[in-house]
Amino acid sequence: MTTVAPPSKTDILIYAELLTNIRQITVKTSLPTPADHTTGAEIFDEGRKFRISHNGITRELDLPATAPVKGTLPLSHKGSVDLTWRLPLRPVRAPERQFLPENQPLPWSASDMKLGSPVSCRACGEQFVKDATVTSWKDLPSENWAEMMEFWHCHKPVDHDKPEANSLQHRGYGAASIISAQPGVGFVDITSFLFTESDCCSISFSSPSLSENFDSSEKAIDATNEEKFLSISCSKCQADVGTFSVLASTVAFFKWQIDCEVSSTQQPPSSSDCLVATLLSTIARSGSSKSVVMPRHMSSKDEEARHLQLWVLNNNVIYTSNDNRTATPAIKVLFKDIEEKEAVDLVESLSNDIQDINFPAAAIQAAREILTASKYMLPSSERSFQEWQVGLLERWTPSVA
Repeated sequence: MTTVAPPSKTDILIYAELLTNIRQITVKTSLPTPADHTTGAEIFDEGRKFRISHNGITRELDLPATAPVKGTLPLSHKGSVDLTWRLPLRPVRAPERQFLPENQPLPWSASDMKLGSPVSCRACGEQFVKDATVTSWKDLPSENWAEMMEFWHCHKPVDHDKPEANSLQHRGYGAASIISAQPGVGFVDITSFLFTESDCCSISFSSPSLSENFDSSEKAIDATNEEKFLSISCSKCQADVGTFSVLASTVAFFKWQIDCEVSSTQQPPSSSDCLVATLLSTIARSGSSKSVVMPRHMSSKDEEARHLQLWVLNNNVIYTSNDNRTATPAIKVLFKDIEEKEAVDLVESLSNDIQDINFPAAAIQAAREILTASKYMLPSSERSFQEWQVGLLERWTPSVA
């Protein structure tokens, strides 16, 4: 997302968003002084652009979609500094992007990856997985695949005249099922690539409880007695690049911390891109738009880190603004910081339909900074709601870099 600075108090702020679900473009402006006889607004260039003039200042903006409107727009709030117009979409053309959460492209799926691609540290270029090591890339199923399989097994049609050949304890799946990495195979989930440790090199293992690094998971587990996860860093530059699952004996590299070869030239995903993909997947899986993003494997330096509560207001916004003049797909969210106890209480409460999402503390801080900066693209009256702040997170699209 483009770096956004607080708007000047002497300039005109313009923000336009396309709401595909109701097929409407909303244009909002903030003026430095109340609208008066010098204020005027219009749509021109065959419905593609918006222009506003006020007290000798004129500003223009490309709309996120073409509107079947041209000419002067009415001013409904004279005497106000915040003005709003709602424009219909051109009826002959449907929106190009389909925004159902379950239909969204994921950053770097298995089909995007080149066979034999090395996997390298994005910070320093050190190779973690050498050339030609990966002979197959495979997408992992959605997070709730095991629960759905278990549900199907319990409720599938049964021929009562024939006993089942396999009892429940002998089936190969269930809510506690774990997918383990395989030599030569790169498994792909929403946020990471998974490999066997034997396929990897130039990585160090550590535990939040101990600052020492080890060159193998076995040494780290023996020294720390860790039973769940270890942190993984680059042996060359010490960048935090992923985690190691003790239970599954699997190395997981964060997509935003690595480079690899893809079948087409695409912008490498950021941690924010992966967080948005996770939020959309959570909505598709649970139906809940409310989440708490909790730091994963907190170290002592992260203990004071606050958790980030998010409420997705709209997952299908395309916007333009003074600071981002290209039509950009995004999600609009309410966000606020909360303490760990409140986060745990919200997630564990049976009356709150709030999902928990685990992310590295640094990635949560990056999302927090993007959200805080993005609110300055909005009119001042729309930057907060009660105790929440309002912000935007861009959605990853498989566009050419």
